[in-house]
Formats: sequence, C-alpha cells, structure tokens
Amino acid sequence: MCIKAIFFDMDGTLVYVPISSTQFLMNIYQELGLNFSLEQIAVAREKAEKWWNEKFSDYTFRMWEAFVEYNCKLLAALGAKGDLQRLAEKVQSHWENFPEEADEKLYPEVGSVLETLREERITLAVLSNRLIDFSLRSLEKHGIRGYFQSVIGPRIAGAPKGKLSLEMWRYALNRVGATPNEVFHIDNDYETGIMGAREAGIRPILLDRKDTYTSIIDCTIIHDLTEILELLGI
Repeated sequence: MCIKAIFFDMDGTLVYVPISSTQFLMNIYQELGLNFSLEQIAVAREKAEKWWNEKFSDYTFRMWEAFVEYNCKLLAALGAKGDLQRLAEKVQSHWENFPEEADEKLYPEVGSVLETLREERITLAVLSNRLIDFSLRSLEKHGIRGYFQSVIGPRIAGAPKGKLSLEMWRYALNRVGATPNEVFHIDNDYETGIMGAREAGIRPILLDRKDTYTSIIDCTIIHDLTEILELLGI
C-alpha cells in the first residue's frame, strides 16, 4: 500500500464542541437580549432548515449573505421584533467565531497522529463541507494549521453538492498531486464523506468514535485516529 496523501473531515473527525448548536444559538440570543427557550429554537430551526436545504441546496451559494438570510428567517419564525436584518447580521458574527465562542475542542490524539504522519512525509489536507474560513479558524485555534497543505471546501472546488460532488474530490486530488488509489479519506459521516470518497475511487475510512455504525460492513472502520497509523504500518 502506497499512500501519499490523507484527507481529513473536520467536525467529529478532528474537532468537536461540548454543546449543541441549538444551545449555542440560545446563548447568542440571550447575549443580544432575546429570550427564547431551547424548545422554541429547535422547532423554529426545523422549519428554517427545510427552507435552507431547498433554497441553498447548492453549497457554492452558501456565503455570508445566505447565512444572514437564514438567521433572518429564523428570527421571524421565533417572533423577534425590531430590525431583523441587523439582528441577523449580529447573530452571524457570533457564528463566525463559533470555534472560540462554543469552546470547540481538538480530539486528544489528533496532534500526535498528525505529527507522525508529517514525519512519514504523507501529504495532509482538510476536505470539509464547511466554509474554508471557518475551517481555517478552527485549525489556527488548535495550532494545527501547519500540518495541512490544503484546506478544501465546496465553493473553491466548484462542488455544488459538497462531498457528494466528484468536483470536490478531483480538485482535492489535483491539490495534493495524487491519484485516487494513493489517498485515504477519513470521515465520521457515512452518507456524505464515505460515499463521496468511494464514488471518486478514494479509499474511505469511517471514523466511528461512538460505535454508531454497527451495521456498516462495506468500508474500513476505526474508532480513533491512532488506528490510521496501524493501517499504514507505522
């Protein structure tokens, strides 16, 4: 096995947050003087998510303005008063600082695994459906930006369906100068990262930290990133 490069997902693979996104949103609202319960926010988000997934199904359109529009829609559903556009922009400013404000954490084994892979001269890249700036903010917060040659997202790759678009993988392969059979992709989401990588001819590695995918038998499964070193014989 000659692996020249490894692609890593972000959320649930390299990093995690100790609170739910609904709790984080409630914290933002409270800071802005808006008092809604977790249940109210959850119900409103469910409706707004349906609208979002229909209007912005193309990942390349998911930019600042789109997220502000989403926040505006959510505030309206919650019955917020006042200048909703301005409020929505303030909410999005907090989301932009999510890694810091939500106390995002790095999984404990990540640093040592990345260091070992770098010593082995394996090229590393982040491949995530996140906005690139958002991924970069996380990598810099945790001091691991320097391990990755590239940070790839749907917009820069011209991938309307994110990891489910072949454009995403072709762009990533070109960036690292490797062919599909020379790359691993590590992801905690079977339906997007694993299926997308497989479609592109890249060997997917499912990271199942909580034994969620007990019925999956058609791909390699690991439970933390140290097992990658075992697969590589390091």
